[in-house]
Amino acid sequence: MIEFWREWFRPVVSNQWVVAGFSVGLGLLVLYFLIRSALYIGRYGFVNWVKAAFRVDNESWRLIGILLLFVIAAAMVSTQWV
Repeated sequence: MIEFWREWFRPVVSNQWVVAGFSVGLGLLVLYFLIRSALYIGRYGFVNWVKAAFRVDNESWRLIGILLLFVIAAAMVSTQWV
């Protein structure tokens, strides 16, 4: 079953248009975040921006932990395919 999914994804990942689409999408997100950060810095100042950027709420730690577990599981599965 895993081999089926691996073969199904292979043409998608090697397609240059998919890679270009992901790159453009990621670039737009980064551009949006940079503009939003610049507006925040202009309104509240650099020191307040740094304080806000490195503050993590308690609920965010749970989300970070779940995402970390997902990344570890994905890495373990991907190393078994090699």
